[in-house]
Amino acid sequence: MALLKRLMTDDGRRRESLFMVEGAELTRRALDMPGEPVVHMILCDSFAQSAEGQCLCESAAAKGVEVVTAATGLIAKILGAKPTPECIGVVHRKLTALKDVLASSPAPLIQMVEHCENADNLGMLLRSTEAAGVDGVILTADTIDPFNRRTVRGSRGAVFNLPLCITSDPLGAIASAREYGLQIVGTSANAKASYLEQDYTRPTIVLAGNEHTGLSRDIKNACDALVAIPMMGKIHSLNIAASATVMLYEALRQRRRISSNSANCPV
Repeated sequence: MALLKRLMTDDGRRRESLFMVEGAELTRRALDMPGEPVVHMILCDSFAQSAEGQCLCESAAAKGVEVVTAATGLIAKILGAKPTPECIGVVHRKLTALKDVLASSPAPLIQMVEHCENADNLGMLLRSTEAAGVDGVILTADTIDPFNRRTVRGSRGAVFNLPLCITSDPLGAIASAREYGLQIVGTSANAKASYLEQDYTRPTIVLAGNEHTGLSRDIKNACDALVAIPMMGKIHSLNIAASATVMLYEALRQRRRISSNSANCPV
């Protein structure tokens, strides 16, 4: 239980190189990942005796994962949240080097985030990026820890699959991306060009900024293009996760169209 307390903090997760996932569904997803990402599994004593709990224990045993049970009240006290999850998985915290994200495919599509402060927003953004099949995510400039319990829950386990890179130097990351031949496309409510006018079939980083202030001036100046998503109603901006989703799915649409056209071309 002392380990769970340490994993409640950013520093503890970094030191232990572990994080926790809550609930049977996310724990099962972590167990299904290749390799051995799950190190421990903690079950509420009542859940451990249920058919679902027994099935989860069998899956954990097959992967050599240590399983312990604890009183629901003890887990609730440590987590300080309701409802108390019936199951907790302790999972390896895996990060990817910047150069490996940038060189992840011949024409990578990468999401970069500058200074996202809200754990739920980041979780939803990561869920969308995984669904859109991006090649990696770069988190910069004090963005909240992607292995925060609320972010993990909001991502629905996307953190298990996504190549994630964390850097404190966003301008340095952009400079490196240029060396790898990527274009940098930033989103801004004040941009003159529509996001639909941009060509995303090239190797691309899509950049999203802080929920309240958007991209910083230095980052905007470093972008190759700034684009806006038209707002038709009285609200002037989208949630960071929503705007990233719109951008990435437009990129996916363009890339699928090119792929389809290439497949239909006579040889």
